[in-house]
Amino acid sequence: MAESKTDVFDMMKGEILANAEEKAKEILNRANQIASEISEDVKIRAERISKSILEQAKKDADLKLRREIAKAKLTTRTNLLKSKEALLNEAFNQAWEKLKEIVNSAKYPSVLNDVVIEAACGLGGGDLKVKIQTGHGKYMNTQQVQQAVIQKIANPTTLQVIEEDLRSIGGAIVTNNDETIIIDNTFEARIRRMRENIRIEIAKILFK
Repeated sequence: MAESKTDVFDMMKGEILANAEEKAKEILNRANQIASEISEDVKIRAERISKSILEQAKKDADLKLRREIAKAKLTTRTNLLKSKEALLNEAFNQAWEKLKEIVNSAKYPSVLNDVVIEAACGLGGGDLKVKIQTGHGKYMNTQQVQQAVIQKIANPTTLQVIEEDLRSIGGAIVTNNDETIIIDNTFEARIRRMRENIRIEIAKILFK
């Protein structure tokens, strides 16, 4: 018996629906595959970005830590230097008071003669001028100092003692005859030299 038109239509309809369903499944599977690939790609990118962010954060943290450590070290050194300077000031203030006491003691003539001998030897002897604070001439033993210089450097030496206002508590300024070469051995000058040398040594210790 020949198939009716209705049966043929139903058959065609079934085939079309089956094809459509199969196509839909293919599309859905492909869509799922693409979605999965996209999701995996997004995940990889997210992990990469997250890793990059973490690495940058670690670098920033390390840099900040190094800066803080450097800052702390500098602060410590600065405070230490201030403490050293304060101690240095105190030490020199005490030394200054001791020098004032020496000038008014029986030790001063010997001290004065010694600083003059030191300076005169430094100049190599010869005809020298010795400038001392007004009123301190009585503490100088000129002949004894001359002989001491001659014995030390084996060169004839004469000393011309001059009293004037040196604005100094003690010591002497010794020059050659034309005053082109000067050794300042006043207490103030010696303290300044000592202070600078000590400060340099402190700086070496702190910043080595």
